[in-house]
Amino acid sequence: MTKEEYILLYEKYLKGICTTEEQKLLDTFQDNYSLNFHFLEIHDSPQDKERNERIYQQLKKSIDNTKSHKLSWYKHPFTAAAALIGILSIGAYIFLTSPKTNKQEKVFASHSKMNPGSNKAILTLGDGSQLILDNATNGVLTNQGQSVISKESNGKLVYNTSGVFQNYAVEQNLITIPRGGEYQIVLPDGTKVWLNSESSLSFPVAFRGNTRKVILSGEAYFEVAKNKNSPFSISVKGTEIKVLGTHFNVEAYNDVNTTLVEGSVQLKNKTESVILKPGESGSTQTDGKFKIEQADLESVTGWKNGYFVFHNKELKSIMEQVQRWYDVDIEYAGEIQDKKFYGKVSRSDDLSELLKNMELTGIVHFKIQTDDKTKRKKIIVTT
Repeated sequence: MTKEEYILLYEKYLKGICTTEEQKLLDTFQDNYSLNFHFLEIHDSPQDKERNERIYQQLKKSIDNTKSHKLSWYKHPFTAAAALIGILSIGAYIFLTSPKTNKQEKVFASHSKMNPGSNKAILTLGDGSQLILDNATNGVLTNQGQSVISKESNGKLVYNTSGVFQNYAVEQNLITIPRGGEYQIVLPDGTKVWLNSESSLSFPVAFRGNTRKVILSGEAYFEVAKNKNSPFSISVKGTEIKVLGTHFNVEAYNDVNTTLVEGSVQLKNKTESVILKPGESGSTQTDGKFKIEQADLESVTGWKNGYFVFHNKELKSIMEQVQRWYDVDIEYAGEIQDKKFYGKVSRSDDLSELLKNMELTGIVHFKIQTDDKTKRKKIIVTT
């Protein structure tokens, strides 16, 4: 069976006019022509919730079982029965038959590439001097007290501390990640931190005494070095996160949301104190209390592993991530419908590829403009 024949047969299936034998053919050839990655519009009516969950589980299984980083998108026009037969290539169907494709290619081709983010950071030392890390050469950058600060080839900043700081003032350093950037840092105690775009971390050049304290803005993933005698704590927007040694993500672009991967953490503010278990997420509510719920670990930690992972994610939330990572401005034309999506895509892809595939759903459209003076890209979003 050719791909064209497969698509025509699948179109018959969507119309409900397939015979039993034709359905068996779809099932037989689905592995030859189905796509590896999908984007799915989620309808919010109560009647669709159970159906959407079943479809999502099939999508997730398809995503988890592939090594490809490509993403195709599709609007959700089919029933749960279709999902049970297999995740069929409606994305390919839209791409191959849409009369908008050629026009769409021209629109995106008329603009220069919108490259993804990379390893970018500014390190501010205790005396106020700054080091632009993306321009700095690899190797030892500077010394502070008994700390040696080095830049490694893989976009990592490492603090090596020897001895004790009894006769030295322990200065605070600040690492700042701009839009379109990310960076990894190994703190003086061996704690590993991945910092996302538009984030910053303030920390001492050496930890001494019975506490290890840092201050976070934005988003970071922590792998805390264990030290029972010196608990590690993060201060972020009035929330204190205390740990001994564990892996977790903190996202605080808006509200503070802490997601625990392994170990345990304590969340504390002026209102209450709670303990998170692995797989749980704790967020601060408007009344100051914490809301604890099961976390979607793949979605939360996807950025740290090099992916955008959207599971039931609203369009505006997706575009916020696009804005930070690709360093573009986002503008909404008219009222934006509250659409939700599933999908997974590499953060190393050019933004134009992401936008082109999103438009294939038929539920969202983009217009790219370049400011004549600033030369900055602006994405206008309509639904």
